[in-house]
Amino acid sequence: MILIGRYLSPYVRRCATTLNFYNMPFEHQPLQHTGDDAPHLRKINPVGRVPALVVAEDQVVVESSAILDYLDREVGAERALTPLAGDVRTRAMSMLGVATGSIDKAISCAYEVRFRPEEKRHAPWSDRCAEQAAGGYTWLESQLQGDWFLGDKMSQVDITVAVGWQFMGLCTPELQQSIAAPRIAALSERLMEQDAFSATYPG
Repeated sequence: MILIGRYLSPYVRRCATTLNFYNMPFEHQPLQHTGDDAPHLRKINPVGRVPALVVAEDQVVVESSAILDYLDREVGAERALTPLAGDVRTRAMSMLGVATGSIDKAISCAYEVRFRPEEKRHAPWSDRCAEQAAGGYTWLESQLQGDWFLGDKMSQVDITVAVGWQFMGLCTPELQQSIAAPRIAALSERLMEQDAFSATYPG
């Protein structure tokens, strides 16, 4: 398998981390959606976005949620980091929706600075995105009552929330500092002690 995209993308990183936890060997190609990589990337994914997972010569899975679904089904219900059925799946998917929605808003804040000239930045839009990201992570903090979000073992919710938290620390530090989330911060530090997680840290 070949995973396309840089680990700085929280969506690429959560896929890479999941592959590591599943002990699935893969080749990493850190192509970007801008610059010289763009034409090659569009041959793999016509939208030109990452992540993309090449699972066979004629089969590519795009978007992190689809990739994770593919990987979960490959390892089976007993090992899957996202529950495959029942109320616990509904709860997991709801929390993942909040986490990825918050990450999207944090990415928007980062892109506003990285790609838009200062004189064309729209502060009300950035503030709104930051407020939405902070609201999501504040709610997630309230849901983390023990070591893990879902019962007594790690799940995809833990991986995705921690990856998003660390992305904010790297790319939108002021946003991260505005959010009181000591339990999520501790979760991220605890996951960094595991090679499967720390190996994908973009640094």
